[in-house]
Amino acid sequence: MRRKRDGYIRQTSMPAQRLGQRANNKIYLFRRVIFIAAIVLTLSFIGKIVLSFFGAEYVSLELSGNIHYTDVQIYDALGKQLQNIVTDSEEQTSIYLKQHLSYIKDAHVTKHVMKRMLTIEITEREPFVLVRVDPTANVSVNWNSSFFLVDSEGHVLKHIDKGNANPEISEQFRKMVVLSAVSDALPKVGTAVGMSEVALGLEILKTALLQEQDLATQIENIDASNSEKIKLQLDAFPVPVWLAADAIESGLHHIALFLKQHKIQVLQLIRENSSETQPYLDARFQDTIYLGGLAESE
Repeated sequence: MRRKRDGYIRQTSMPAQRLGQRANNKIYLFRRVIFIAAIVLTLSFIGKIVLSFFGAEYVSLELSGNIHYTDVQIYDALGKQLQNIVTDSEEQTSIYLKQHLSYIKDAHVTKHVMKRMLTIEITEREPFVLVRVDPTANVSVNWNSSFFLVDSEGHVLKHIDKGNANPEISEQFRKMVVLSAVSDALPKVGTAVGMSEVALGLEILKTALLQEQDLATQIENIDASNSEKIKLQLDAFPVPVWLAADAIESGLHHIALFLKQHKIQVLQLIRENSSETQPYLDARFQDTIYLGGLAESE
């Protein structure tokens, strides 16, 4: 910059000052980058030491709440997952367990790095019913009826054989309620059953357990493939019982009252009629219950 003063012109040194300030800024920025990089490298080194300190071979596993699975089974299910237990979140470990062990409903995972301990609080699913799946006419592969153990939410716990081949298995599940379903594919263990008749059957059984416990203990089979004509088979009662999806509570209540008051008379009527008749107990209406299919007396 040039200025005119007292008859002469003077040159100032402002550009040189600006260049010096820019150079200082660059040096300061470079020093900050070096400092941050040093911190990152230090933390990485410390993290590596911690990871090696918490190596899977030195980890102790503390479990609680597991009934169906032993500690060894859960430890084996984790497998190589333990190698990444520090870098993976507790939520990821919980999801991994639920995906690989069908009975686990929830798993609360806590890592204690300094103690080299992994604490897992297990919540297991409870067996509730059996689901019998029969193949549809469209199935190209031949397979017989298959049974699946399911919890109250429709989550498949196990594929089982309900036949007489294994007396222990047969005895264990013999008294469980069976929900009938028809499908062109079998459910997958560890996932929820996606069949509407199973969901409706679960709703009926849970409603019965809450409101009509005596009746619930008598239910052997529920076929909800037709929501307008749900069929219940009861213990020691040879007559099928019909329900409707829009009148479950009232239907169950009427059935319970009817059996308490008229079960003996109904059984007598059935014995007196010919074997060609197919009697049924219709409880699909809000305010009545109907015993049909019996031959008219002469």
